[in-house]
Amino acid sequence: MTDITIRAEHPDDMPAFAAIRNQPRSRWGTLSTPYETVERARKWRETRPAGQTNLVACAGTRIVGVAGLYRKPQVRRAHVAGLGITIHDDFHGQGIGTKLFAALTDLSDNWLNLSRLELDVFTDNQAAIALYKKFDFEIEATITADAFRDGAFANGYIMGRVRKNLPRDTSPYPPPQPPAPMAPYVLRAAEPADAPGVTELMLQPLVRHGTLRTPFMTVEENAHLAAPTDPTTKTIVAVAAENIVGIATLTPGKNRRSHVGDVNLMAVHDAWHNRGIGTALLAALIDIADNWLNLKRLQLGVLADNTPAIRLYEKFGFVTEGIARADVFRAGAYADTQLMARLVSR
Repeated sequence: MTDITIRAEHPDDMPAFAAIRNQPRSRWGTLSTPYETVERARKWRETRPAGQTNLVACAGTRIVGVAGLYRKPQVRRAHVAGLGITIHDDFHGQGIGTKLFAALTDLSDNWLNLSRLELDVFTDNQAAIALYKKFDFEIEATITADAFRDGAFANGYIMGRVRKNLPRDTSPYPPPQPPAPMAPYVLRAAEPADAPGVTELMLQPLVRHGTLRTPFMTVEENAHLAAPTDPTTKTIVAVAAENIVGIATLTPGKNRRSHVGDVNLMAVHDAWHNRGIGTALLAALIDIADNWLNLKRLQLGVLADNTPAIRLYEKFGFVTEGIARADVFRAGAYADTQLMARLVSR
């Protein structure tokens, strides 16, 4: 076997990257689609977020494997990174995946000080699962109908590797605020001008404790909630007495996950709890998903101690698929996320 060397990815590697992604076995085990172009690979490289490290494995001068570490963009998940790996079909079983993963975990543990690594993998990809377990990844959730493959829906695992002895967050939720005066509310689409009202909502102590928000966020930092950069995202706000008192977002998936919708945010103003606003917002998102976008799967993550939110989701048919350990930094320690989904069969 030719000696394998690991190095950083280079712009000139994109033809080889596309060639690997177009291999049948590579496509089967990833989210690639047939006939991916070199130009698409180049655009992916040019537009990918900061905080990524991409490696290639070389047999001589030939690129035979690619892998990446992708740090999460949310500041309260800065301790988390996702991993991905693809090996050329002709080079499986030669230890290339092991060398790539050894390089990525060394980077994580000894240079970036990450506390959690995560990845997803099809449940029938036994070779990949065995590799990940060798590096102490554990199955945390089983994702039903995770992706479309070979004309049918395939299930996936979410696997995580968590640093030992992390402090666990047991802080209580902030006390409820005095309720706002009763007033009717309406649901409507969010508009860019709503950014100040959305910011006021997101700064509420209960909202912050139950989401990924941080203190002292500015209107500019929250502008993307009122005016998403992804044009397919649906953002609904609840408005009472000209104030934003609730918000919810739904983003449809793409390509082989176009049947999936992500409920990225559900929040109600601290003084407007127990008014049915969360129920109304979630019902509106589900109506869009079921009756207009024909989505088969809705998925979300909720902090595992957020009992009221979990009960709301269960009322609408969401079930727990697993727990992402040490997923969020909160109150100076780490909190778990409960992964939930709602499936529609039609």
